[in-house]
Amino acid sequence: MTTASNTYLFSAEWEHERARLAGLSAQFDAVTIRHLTTVGVGPGWRCLEVGGGAGSITRWLSEATGTTGRVVATDLDTRFLGDVSADNVEIRRHDVTSDPLEEDAFDLVHARAVVEHLPGRRDVIARLAKSLRPNGVLVLEDLVFGGIDTPLWEKLARPAQQAPAVTRAMRAMAGGFRAVGADPEFGLELPEALTAAGLRDVSAELTHRLVHGGSEESAFYALSLREVGPRLIAAGLLTSQDAEEVTALAQEPASRWLSLGMVTAWAWRR
Repeated sequence: MTTASNTYLFSAEWEHERARLAGLSAQFDAVTIRHLTTVGVGPGWRCLEVGGGAGSITRWLSEATGTTGRVVATDLDTRFLGDVSADNVEIRRHDVTSDPLEEDAFDLVHARAVVEHLPGRRDVIARLAKSLRPNGVLVLEDLVFGGIDTPLWEKLARPAQQAPAVTRAMRAMAGGFRAVGADPEFGLELPEALTAAGLRDVSAELTHRLVHGGSEESAFYALSLREVGPRLIAAGLLTSQDAEEVTALAQEPASRWLSLGMVTAWAWRR
């Protein structure tokens, strides 16, 4: 997912970006689908997927809503959505911060790991709320990491002696987010932002998962560092030793650590 204002640290043009996004999907698709199922997504629903990325949730929504439903999947760069082919899916190149967006149009609006990267985040949330039909539901998910609680995760990391390097790498990545105007802790503000948008019955959940090295999930961390690590090192946020250590850890099947947090927040239009 990209934004027009350079507040996204990664690039869809990088040769391994699709694999990196697949690692994010491997970690959190089950979490996202559980929440979308709980709010009632089903046949006939009209859904907006903002920042469709590699398309895994778009595909699930297409199947869940069926032939009577409709899914609009948007992104600034839709190259990874090109192979999503279903009669009830529309792929749309769209900037959610500025391009027109239908009002009163959708039963569900969903975005994962998107809002934290956007300028004018709360204004975007207000726009997304207006795109809901009455009694439609807005489900927003953002990653949370690099805060004061990050060192507490070290108790779960193995090998234990490498846990501090994981903490430092996460903090360095959070620093990279902040340097370009993204917010690695905005997920914690999602419930209040949904309330401010005038939605009802606001709820939220924070999920961490245990990640094992040598997996598709762990590849997300190795590839993220591979892409932006040199910039973080050049900015003095990360050492080359920590980058190498965490990359090696991500490839070691005997290793494990706690994932980045994913805040899922949801609320309904009145």
